[in-house]
This record gives sequence, C-alpha cells and structure tokens, in this order.
Amino acid sequence: MSSRLSDNSIIARKSTREEGYGERTDSDEYEEREAVRKVDLHILPMVFLYYLFSFLDRSNIGNGRLYGLEKDLGMRGNQFQTASSLFFVTYVASEIPSTIWLRTLRPARFINAIAVAWGIIATLTGLTQNYGGFIVCRLLLGAAEGPLFPCLVVYMISFYTRQELAVRFGYLISGAAMAGAVGGLIAYGVGYMDKLHEMRAWRWLLILEGLPSICLGVFGWFFLADGPESAWYLTPAQRGIVVRRRVRDQREASTASAQSLNKADIIAAFKDWKVWAFCVENFGGDIQLFSYSIFLPTIIQSINPDWSTLVVQALTVPCFVWCTVVYFAAAFVSDRIQHRASFILFGFTMSIIGHIMLIAGKSVAVLYLACYVIATGLFILGIALAWLPSNLPRYGKRSAGVAMQIALGNSAGIPAPYVRIFQLCIIYECAYKYSYILAPMGHASYWDMLSLLHSLG
Repeated sequence: MSSRLSDNSIIARKSTREEGYGERTDSDEYEEREAVRKVDLHILPMVFLYYLFSFLDRSNIGNGRLYGLEKDLGMRGNQFQTASSLFFVTYVASEIPSTIWLRTLRPARFINAIAVAWGIIATLTGLTQNYGGFIVCRLLLGAAEGPLFPCLVVYMISFYTRQELAVRFGYLISGAAMAGAVGGLIAYGVGYMDKLHEMRAWRWLLILEGLPSICLGVFGWFFLADGPESAWYLTPAQRGIVVRRRVRDQREASTASAQSLNKADIIAAFKDWKVWAFCVENFGGDIQLFSYSIFLPTIIQSINPDWSTLVVQALTVPCFVWCTVVYFAAAFVSDRIQHRASFILFGFTMSIIGHIMLIAGKSVAVLYLACYVIATGLFILGIALAWLPSNLPRYGKRSAGVAMQIALGNSAGIPAPYVRIFQLCIIYECAYKYSYILAPMGHASYWDMLSLLHSLG
C-alpha cells in the first residue's frame, strides 16, 4: 500500500469484474446481498447493545450524582472528578494488548466474557458504602470495559468491506448516543424509587443498569460467531461469499502472512505518522465527548437551576436522540459518496460553534440549543473510525492502529472530568474553555493531515 491515505477509504471498484473471480452475475449479487443481510441481522443489534450497555454502566454516575451519590459516599472537593478520571486509566491500559491479541483470544468468547465481567462490577458498584470502594469499582470497570470498543471495530472489519463500514459503525457509535437517552429515561423513572427498601435512587440506578450487561454476555456467548468462517447462521456457500468479499476488498494484502499477526506489522503501525494524526484527532474529540456524556445532566441543571432533577433527566434524552439521527445521516452519505474528511471537519466546526454559544449565550433557549449543536459535532467525528482501518489492510497493522487510535483518544477521559468545574458563578467562563481549546486542536490535526496528503500527491 502506498504512503498516501485514501480519503474515500477504499480502492475504487467501479468495474463489475473482480480480479481473479470472473464476471459477477445478478445471481451472485443477490446471494451476496442475502449473506450480508444475515450478517447484519446477527451482528449489528448485538454490537449496538454491547456498547449501549457499556456506556450506560460507565456514565450513569453522572445521573446518579443528581440523586446524592457524592453526599452518600462522603465525597469532597474534586473527588467525583477523580473517580471519573481513574476509570480511564485502566480502560486505556487494557485496550491495545487485548485488541492485538483478539484473534488468539477468540473474539466471541472474549467479548462476551468481558460483558459479564463489567455487568457484575457495575451492579456491585451500586452497593458500595464509601469512596474507597467506589474507586476500586471504577478501576475494575475500566479494565473490563476497555477492550470492548476496539475489539468490536476489529471484529466488524472481518465481516464487512470498506465501503460499508461507516454506516455499520453507526450501530456501534449510536449505542453511546442512545445510552444517554435511555439513561436519562431510566434515571427519570428510578427517581421515583428513592428510599425504596431503604436504598437511594442512585443505587437502584447503578444496579438496574448493570444487570442487563450480564444477561447480554451470557446470551452472546452462544449467539455470536468468532468470524465469517464459523458463522453458524450462514450456509457454507454464504460463509464462502463473505470470506471472498473480504479477500476482494483487501486484495492488496490478502496473503496468509498479511492476515496473520506479526511483530513487523505492529511496529509499522507505531511508526506511521497517519496513525498518530488520527490519534490526535481522537483525543481532541473524545475529551469533549466524555465530559459531555458524563456531565450533561449537570450542564442542563446549571442552565436553569429552577428545573427539578426529574425535568433535567428528561431534558437530556432528546439531545442524545438527536446525536443518533445526525450520525446515521452523515454516515449514510459518507458511505454513499465514499468520502470522510469533510464530515469530520464539519463535526469539529459544529463543536466549536456550540462551545462559543455556551460561553457567550445568555438565554436559557440559546444555552440549551448549544447542547444540541455540540452533540451534532461530537458524534459525527465517529466517521473517523471508518477512515483509518480502511487504509490498513494488513491484520497486524490494522489491529495495532485501531487500538492506538481508540486508546489514545480514550486517554482524553483522564483529564475530561476536570474540564468542567461546576460552581455556578464560573460555569460558562471556566467549564468549557478546555473543550473549546481542544476542539480546534482536533480540527487542525485533520487540516494538517489533508495538506500532507496533497503534498504527497
């Protein structure tokens, strides 16, 4: 593969004739569509649920905060921010090694094992009695959840072609957006359970949102296949079709050695400037995403302190629903025209505009609208996840590159909780200034990368 990164994420295939596979007939195309349809039905709902439940279990402390979590656990000062931050220490540390060794670990077994693990930890977090126990639970939760996102990305790439990735990744990314919506609805309902059986509402919230992950992991253990070659829901002919699609799509690296894990490919990922450019972008976007996801209830409450806790929880829901709609619309068009960069740059631009509105806005309507504008930009940035792996056809380099992109991006979760210090007197002057600075950083990284690509010819 040349040093130039393809902006449209694919090698053009406008001809109906695939090298080495003969003329494709209408019957061939029908059989391929049927195979892809079955793959979609068995993978996409599971991917959506995995990430929805994992995001619920990590970010529900933001909703729980409004129900007295800090007071009940005796937190003082910035201890809540510290607990939120430490989650990402183990989260990031577990991402790269697990992704690189995913194939050895058996993808289906590993993904479902960690789902059961984080579900148990998240549920038990609702029973903690002090700050120390809460910290231990957050560290363990980070270690269990960390491998999920990059492993799911690598897993999906083994089934789909590069032309199909952005929309399919939408089911993964929308899990995070819908977690905010679902989490807000659950938090609204759980508010009426406060003091039920002498337990505070935040404890019920953490317990009730942790249990579904355990059930999903048990179900997925028997339902998910390790790869197209072992997909029980496909006929032998359809398994062959999916494998041949992958070979055609990655024909520049379709040899056995290219699709095996080797040290040289892993090292090549760490030496590739394009991978590092994506890491910078991901960091700039994720620091906004994590602070937004955890602290949106507090942001909305600060916009109008007269709103009740239940109203605030309800007002978070449409923000996250909007995220999902916007991402799928952008991903559909991106896949259709096979172009990524402009959508990502638009996302950073919208995020910057939204933060300016939060700093300069005065009315409640403008400030609440800003939450939608920021959300528009943050989730469109997920299209970058379809851009980088599409240009890393060798398995070892792709696994390492994806792990680096996601891990270094997720390391933004360590400082993210400290970005927002929610004293009412300084909320808009102080709370958003770091996100406002880091959004242009990601924006600039993409402009720099595009300029370099053009200079390379």
